[in-house]
Amino acid sequence: MWFLGVDLSWGFKRPSWVCVIEKSEGRTRWREFFSFVCLSEWEGYLSSFTPCVVAFDAPLRVRVEKGLRKAEKDLLSWLRKKHLGILPINLEIVRKRYPALFPFWESVAKNFSLTFELSKDAGYALEVFPPLSVLGFFGDTGLKLYREKRFWELGKLFEKENSPLHLENLEDCLAACLSLSPGKKDRFDAFLCACTAFFAGQYGEKLLQKFGDDTGFIVAPLWNEEL
Repeated sequence: MWFLGVDLSWGFKRPSWVCVIEKSEGRTRWREFFSFVCLSEWEGYLSSFTPCVVAFDAPLRVRVEKGLRKAEKDLLSWLRKKHLGILPINLEIVRKRYPALFPFWESVAKNFSLTFELSKDAGYALEVFPPLSVLGFFGDTGLKLYREKRFWELGKLFEKENSPLHLENLEDCLAACLSLSPGKKDRFDAFLCACTAFFAGQYGEKLLQKFGDDTGFIVAPLWNEEL
């Protein structure tokens, strides 16, 4: 089974980064990072990773014309307590600033289900927010490292005994993620998204928190009691 994390370049004018994790025969390994610029490139890659669970750091479903989705309404007051913000999104904003999201949404609808009913025989897409995933995995300890861009230390938290995910080749993954510039943060966010996709695939709805409703929702792991 494949688990992908995508840090999407909303305008498709610069590379979007993808982290790939595979679970096969009881082994969980990081496979690669790759980037794409246009949707045709992304859809071409998808044929190599079927079926899969993909977590996108990008809005996947937006049905409100103006104002905020319920997802952002649910999250904003809580995130402010953590000194975090989240980008508001509605159809009016998308038309003016991010029109490339419309064909992206068509691609997601064509290739993935947007439900929690995960199955080994289908593809699923989840909307996530990397800082929220960090909180869900490691609480304020992880969030402090994320804010300070101490990504290697944060990534190494996945080695701990009570980690939600154990990659056999974690150090190789982090080295590939962080040794090259530019794009370190984008690749690391893709890594966090892939970890969230894996977590969702392993534990399903029982250990995921859902913010929002059918106008668009964001999911976060419920591994750490601080979320």
